[in-house]
Amino acid sequence: MFEKLKEDFGAFTSFFFMMPQLTTRSLAIDTLRVSEAKYRSLFENIDQSVIYLDATGIVMAVNHAAEHLLGLPRDVIIGRKFVDSCFQAIKEDGSVFPEEQQPSMLALRTGKPVEGVVMGLFNSERQNYFWVVVNSVPEFRAGERQPHQVLMTLTDITLQKQSEGKLSMASVIFNNIGEGIFVTDKDKKIISVNEAFTTITGFTQQEVYGKNAHFLHSKKNSIKIDDELSNLTGTVNSWQGEVWRRHKNTMDFPSWTTVSEVKDSSGEVAHYVHVFMDITHFKKAQDHLGFLAYHDPLTRLPNRLLLKDRIDHSLQNALREGSQAAVLFLDLDRFKGINDTYGHAVGDGLLREVAKRIKNLVRKEDTVSRYAGDEFVVFMENIPDAKNPAKLAQKLIETFNAPVYIKGYRLKISTSVGISLFPQDGRDTDTLIKNADAAMYRAKKEGRNNFQYYSLELTTEAFEKMSMEYALRQSIERHELILYYQPQVCLKTGKLVGVESLVRWMHPELGLMSPKQFIYIAEESGFIVALGEWVLQNACMQMRRWLDEGLQVNKMVVNVSAIQFLRSDFIATVERILRSTGLEPSSLELELTGNGFMDNSEQTIKALNQLVALGIDLTIDDFGVGCFSFNNLKRIPVKKLKINSSFVVDVLNNANDEDIARAVIALGHGLHLRVIAMGIESTAQQRRLMDLGCDEGQGHLYSSPVLPWSNVFRTLISE
Repeated sequence: MFEKLKEDFGAFTSFFFMMPQLTTRSLAIDTLRVSEAKYRSLFENIDQSVIYLDATGIVMAVNHAAEHLLGLPRDVIIGRKFVDSCFQAIKEDGSVFPEEQQPSMLALRTGKPVEGVVMGLFNSERQNYFWVVVNSVPEFRAGERQPHQVLMTLTDITLQKQSEGKLSMASVIFNNIGEGIFVTDKDKKIISVNEAFTTITGFTQQEVYGKNAHFLHSKKNSIKIDDELSNLTGTVNSWQGEVWRRHKNTMDFPSWTTVSEVKDSSGEVAHYVHVFMDITHFKKAQDHLGFLAYHDPLTRLPNRLLLKDRIDHSLQNALREGSQAAVLFLDLDRFKGINDTYGHAVGDGLLREVAKRIKNLVRKEDTVSRYAGDEFVVFMENIPDAKNPAKLAQKLIETFNAPVYIKGYRLKISTSVGISLFPQDGRDTDTLIKNADAAMYRAKKEGRNNFQYYSLELTTEAFEKMSMEYALRQSIERHELILYYQPQVCLKTGKLVGVESLVRWMHPELGLMSPKQFIYIAEESGFIVALGEWVLQNACMQMRRWLDEGLQVNKMVVNVSAIQFLRSDFIATVERILRSTGLEPSSLELELTGNGFMDNSEQTIKALNQLVALGIDLTIDDFGVGCFSFNNLKRIPVKKLKINSSFVVDVLNNANDEDIARAVIALGHGLHLRVIAMGIESTAQQRRLMDLGCDEGQGHLYSSPVLPWSNVFRTLISE
């Protein structure tokens, strides 16, 4: 700094007080003589603030620049110690600058220049501090070792310090702000991150430095920030929006992000600043509010608004596809009495339990809604037939037969259900709900704890079917099921080759019923599993008795429904029954009925092969009627095909039926399978089937289905 002063002064280094030297490095002032007036002019007009102090620190001279900088007239400054005129001096850390440590006093005490010291001085006029860089150079007289004065220059750096302060403040904010910040260069490569960035994402500066900002983007994003930034214009230099970001150790998270361009002096983008915050909790709150807008807060079921939206949408699909749908309107019987007696807390608990029981009974695609108070609505889309909702209605009624325990109270409730169907009972949501509500009120008038269709005719049919299903479920316990047996014979020899077991139901009111009258109910209700097991168990027991009597029966033939077979425990059930009856597997033949066997999945093939491995023969029943494909025949290890009786009854008079019988027989023989025809009633039919190559037969020609102790039957077995 002192060198700069020398340049400004040029060759004039003498002072009007006739000091011997300006610096320890200057030439002796005695060799330079200039006019005092010219030097004073230079001293006063130089831009550099200059102050001279004597050996005690008293100000001797101040130029105009120093006077202006200090904000004090020179007559206040001259003749006093420098610090006294300025009141106070501070260090950069804000502490008071002791007088003995100030640059001028150190230069006087040590005799050495003290340069580049930053000081804060109080400006009395502005009542604030300004910042200067101080250089103090001691001056000596010839032959003296102690300086007799000191030259002090002051350079104003207030604006620089303010800029540094702003940068320091920006740095403090950058590192202490709660939002995550990362800065990229113009190529979108990360060059800096703050502490919040690491806290929020789990990534450190070292882990992301130099990587493209896209590294932090989640695959869940539907937008690309790069595309958004490319659309910025000169008047808009930032973008903000929701961005999913990666986390180092946990799941991706949503963030609200602002990206701003930072341009250089030429107007070109130099950096991008990304500021973001984790909005996971906000999103959860938002989702919760959205949930509450469409759901009942007590039961968490869809409310009326969401129910209407779902029904509206489903009915549009139903109209296009020509499918049916149903609305079930439920009202709890005498709920108000429970609420009034036990209080609202118990009533609320009961409603939650009701919602839970309903949800446990419906299909995944069905919608359950708490419509209002103790009213619930179930919407069933794409139902197979108009009577199907009755099954669900009955299950809903039955589920409340079990008591409900709420807060120590044992509550017994029931429900009344009304059913409306689309499209016959209404073609829009409001009409369907209104009509189901009307049907529910009719159910209440009928004594509560029942269901009613909007159509009286359907209600009657549904109740009849429900009554039949209920009675069928009791048939095993009440010993109402009976097995009849029908022989199967070799067409060439007339000898017995097997006996098929055929179940009958002695209904307590309707009398003896054939399988056609109740098997479909058993299959729809799932009772076919228990019924099939009962038939298999009793047929094997009868076969064991016949064998123990010495009767010549080769095979016991038992029908197996696909529903029964596809249960995971079916093979184990067969093995258990064979062991319990002591019957050899080779004495058992299973007839596979139903289209469920058309599935040639590996699981099905494996199960069928397990049965064959046990020694059990397999027959495909009603071949030519169902959907059994030829390809399945190559994979399923069956030994026999059975021609349906519908092709046998007209085999003599209908060329098509004869052709079908001929094709089935040819196909079976081509695959090395035996073929049996059922429904043979005349010797003419028998001869025609023999001519076509059929191997075995079954029908009234040989014997109608009879009880095991029938004389006709036992005679046939004995022959």
